[in-house]
Amino acid sequence: MTHALRPLERLRRLVASVLHLPLSLVGLYAERNTPNEQYAVTVHEPYRLLEARLHRLGFVRNLVSSLKYRSYETDPETTVASWARYPDGALASDQQLHIGLFVGSDRETTDMYAHWEPSWIRHPVRHYRAEDVDAEEGIRRLRELFEREGIVYAVRPPSDRMG
Repeated sequence: MTHALRPLERLRRLVASVLHLPLSLVGLYAERNTPNEQYAVTVHEPYRLLEARLHRLGFVRNLVSSLKYRSYETDPETTVASWARYPDGALASDQQLHIGLFVGSDRETTDMYAHWEPSWIRHPVRHYRAEDVDAEEGIRRLRELFEREGIVYAVRPPSDRMG
């Protein structure tokens, strides 16, 4: 399933890059910076393999997410994918665990950034305005889920993740 969605992810990236400038003229956005404080884990798997695990854990690809990028002391990088997990199902959950995947510096790992936020399905305005975004809770939930499922991860400093 994740392979079939890869062309849609490329389309999402293209649409976001085209829409960002006109949207920014009226105070909106299609691209957004991912703060370093949202870094959760690094998994020693390329993101293409990790995505299958995420799907089995109940995550769904979030194709309507803005394009996230990180740029701390290197050139900006964009996410290779955005995923969300709804604890009570997509239509019933008021909150979602949102994760962004970045290719690791060695291309064999995946850096994951996480936050807990209002569901874009149930609360689109609060979601878009980034109200009640909680990085600590998102990180805690992702790490707890990985530990419960036996997924090995590392927590690496920015100098080991970037460039």
